Amino acid sequence: MLLMLFAILIMGCKHKWERESKQSIQTDSIGREFISIADSINYGVVVKARNNGDDWQKKWLRSFDRKELVDFIFEAVYSGKMQPYDYFEDKPLSVDQIKQLENKEEFDRSNVGKIQFKERWYFNPDRLQMVKEVHSVMLAYEVYKENGTFRGYKPAFKVYLNNSVEEK
Repeated sequence: MLLMLFAILIMGCKHKWERESKQSIQTDSIGREFISIADSINYGVVVKARNNGDDWQKKWLRSFDRKELVDFIFEAVYSGKMQPYDYFEDKPLSVDQIKQLENKEEFDRSNVGKIQFKERWYFNPDRLQMVKEVHSVMLAYEVYKENGTFRGYKPAFKVYLNNSVEEK
Protein backbone atom coordinates (compact mmCIF):
# COMPACT_ATOMS: atom_id res chain seq x y z
CA MET A 1 0.00 0.00 0.00
CA LEU A 2 2.77 2.43 0.99
CA LEU A 3 4.75 1.53 -2.12
CA MET A 4 1.68 2.23 -4.28
CA LEU A 5 1.16 5.62 -2.62
CA PHE A 6 4.83 6.51 -3.20
CA ALA A 7 4.56 5.50 -6.89
CA ILE A 8 1.47 7.71 -7.34
CA LEU A 9 3.30 10.62 -5.70
CA ILE A 10 6.31 10.18 -7.97
CA MET A 11 4.15 9.87 -11.09
CA GLY A 12 2.27 13.03 -10.10
CA CYS A 13 5.56 14.88 -9.67
CA LYS A 14 6.79 13.53 -13.01
CA HIS A 15 3.68 14.75 -14.82
CA LYS A 16 3.98 18.14 -13.16
CA TRP A 17 7.68 18.18 -14.09
CA GLU A 18 6.79 17.60 -17.74
CA ARG A 19 4.14 20.40 -17.68
CA GLU A 20 6.36 23.00 -15.99
CA SER A 21 7.99 25.71 -18.02
CA LYS A 22 11.76 25.77 -18.36
CA GLN A 23 11.87 28.75 -15.96
CA SER A 24 11.06 26.52 -12.96
CA ILE A 25 13.82 24.04 -13.80
CA GLN A 26 17.16 24.52 -12.05
CA THR A 27 20.40 22.94 -13.18
CA ASP A 28 23.09 22.09 -10.66
CA SER A 29 26.86 22.39 -11.13
CA ILE A 30 27.12 19.03 -12.91
CA GLY A 31 24.16 19.48 -15.26
CA ARG A 32 21.37 17.66 -13.39
CA GLU A 33 17.93 19.29 -13.72
CA PHE A 34 15.64 19.85 -10.75
CA ILE A 35 12.17 21.32 -10.41
CA SER A 36 11.46 23.69 -7.54
CA ILE A 37 8.94 22.07 -5.19
CA ALA A 38 9.20 24.54 -2.29
CA ASP A 39 10.31 28.09 -2.92
CA SER A 40 10.46 28.85 0.79
CA ILE A 41 9.95 26.36 3.60
CA ASN A 42 10.64 26.99 7.28
CA TYR A 43 10.94 24.33 9.94
CA GLY A 44 12.55 23.85 13.31
CA VAL A 45 14.63 20.91 14.43
CA VAL A 46 15.27 19.99 18.05
CA VAL A 47 19.03 19.38 18.17
CA LYS A 48 19.58 18.72 21.85
CA ALA A 49 18.22 15.79 23.80
CA ARG A 50 16.76 17.24 26.99
CA ASN A 51 15.99 13.82 28.45
CA ASN A 52 19.10 11.66 28.90
CA GLY A 53 16.94 8.54 28.95
CA ASP A 54 15.55 9.18 25.45
CA ASP A 55 17.48 6.60 23.40
CA TRP A 56 15.58 7.40 20.20
CA GLN A 57 16.56 11.07 20.36
CA LYS A 58 20.16 10.18 21.19
CA LYS A 59 20.28 7.87 18.18
CA TRP A 60 19.13 10.47 15.63
CA LEU A 61 21.39 13.16 17.11
CA ARG A 62 24.49 10.96 17.50
CA SER A 63 26.27 12.23 14.37
CA PHE A 64 25.35 15.89 14.83
CA ASP A 65 28.01 18.10 16.43
CA ARG A 66 25.77 20.82 17.83
CA LYS A 67 28.58 22.54 19.73
CA GLU A 68 30.73 22.81 16.61
CA LEU A 69 27.91 24.37 14.56
CA VAL A 70 26.88 26.81 17.29
CA ASP A 71 30.48 27.86 17.98
CA PHE A 72 31.13 28.26 14.25
CA ILE A 73 28.13 30.58 13.82
CA PHE A 74 29.06 32.68 16.84
CA GLU A 75 32.70 32.97 15.74
CA ALA A 76 31.61 33.87 12.18
CA VAL A 77 29.43 36.62 13.66
CA TYR A 78 32.24 37.91 15.87
CA SER A 79 34.73 37.90 12.97
CA GLY A 80 32.31 39.73 10.65
CA LYS A 81 31.85 36.80 8.24
CA MET A 82 28.15 36.51 9.13
CA GLN A 83 25.64 39.22 9.96
CA PRO A 84 23.23 38.31 12.78
CA TYR A 85 19.58 39.40 12.50
CA ASP A 86 16.78 39.78 15.00
CA TYR A 87 14.44 36.84 14.46
CA PHE A 88 11.20 38.82 14.84
CA GLU A 89 12.02 42.11 13.13
CA ASP A 90 14.63 40.84 10.66
CA LYS A 91 16.84 43.83 11.50
CA PRO A 92 20.64 43.54 11.72
CA LEU A 93 22.11 43.05 15.18
CA SER A 94 25.48 44.39 16.23
CA VAL A 95 28.32 42.32 17.65
CA ASP A 96 27.76 44.17 20.93
CA GLN A 97 24.14 42.94 20.97
CA ILE A 98 25.35 39.35 20.51
CA LYS A 99 27.84 39.85 23.36
CA GLN A 100 24.97 41.17 25.51
CA LEU A 101 23.00 38.01 24.67
CA GLU A 102 25.91 35.85 25.76
CA ASN A 103 26.14 37.78 29.04
CA LYS A 104 22.48 37.15 29.93
CA GLU A 105 22.00 34.76 32.83
CA GLU A 106 19.39 32.75 30.92
CA PHE A 107 21.67 32.20 27.90
CA ASP A 108 24.43 29.68 27.39
CA ARG A 109 25.65 28.31 24.06
CA SER A 110 25.31 24.81 25.46
CA ASN A 111 21.54 25.44 25.79
CA VAL A 112 21.02 26.01 22.07
CA GLY A 113 18.53 23.21 21.59
CA LYS A 114 16.64 24.07 18.42
CA ILE A 115 17.56 25.30 14.97
CA GLN A 116 15.11 26.73 12.47
CA PHE A 117 15.96 26.50 8.78
CA LYS A 118 14.60 28.48 5.85
CA GLU A 119 15.16 26.46 2.70
CA ARG A 120 14.31 26.05 -0.94
CA TRP A 121 13.65 22.47 -2.08
CA TYR A 122 14.26 20.97 -5.53
CA PHE A 123 13.36 17.53 -6.84
CA ASN A 124 14.38 15.47 -9.87
CA PRO A 125 11.64 12.85 -10.45
CA ASP A 126 13.67 10.99 -13.09
CA ARG A 127 16.52 10.31 -10.67
CA LEU A 128 14.43 10.42 -7.46
CA GLN A 129 16.82 13.02 -6.07
CA MET A 130 16.11 15.94 -3.80
CA VAL A 131 18.31 18.97 -3.19
CA LYS A 132 17.79 21.51 -0.43
CA GLU A 133 19.31 25.00 -0.31
CA VAL A 134 19.53 26.46 3.18
CA HIS A 135 19.05 30.23 3.12
CA SER A 136 18.96 31.04 6.82
CA VAL A 137 19.60 29.42 10.17
CA MET A 138 18.08 30.57 13.44
CA LEU A 139 19.49 29.43 16.76
CA ALA A 140 17.08 29.01 19.69
CA TYR A 141 17.98 28.25 23.27
CA GLU A 142 16.14 26.52 26.08
CA VAL A 143 14.41 28.67 28.68
CA TYR A 144 13.10 27.48 32.02
CA LYS A 145 10.47 28.57 34.51
CA GLU A 146 11.50 29.82 37.94
CA ASN A 147 10.88 26.35 39.36
CA GLY A 148 13.39 24.86 36.88
CA THR A 149 10.92 23.19 34.51
CA PHE A 150 11.38 23.57 30.78
CA ARG A 151 9.30 26.40 29.28
CA GLY A 152 10.32 26.28 25.62
CA TYR A 153 12.79 27.79 23.17
CA LYS A 154 13.68 31.43 22.67
CA PRO A 155 15.25 32.68 19.44
CA ALA A 156 18.79 33.99 19.84
CA PHE A 157 19.31 35.32 16.31
CA LYS A 158 19.39 34.19 12.71
CA VAL A 159 22.01 34.35 9.99
CA TYR A 160 21.69 34.15 6.23
CA LEU A 161 23.84 31.80 4.17
CA ASN A 162 25.19 32.10 0.63
CA ASN A 163 24.73 35.87 0.53
CA SER A 164 20.98 35.27 0.35
CA VAL A 165 20.00 38.33 2.41
CA GLU A 166 18.11 39.72 -0.57
CA GLU A 167 16.00 36.52 -0.66
CA LYS A 168 14.41 37.10 2.76
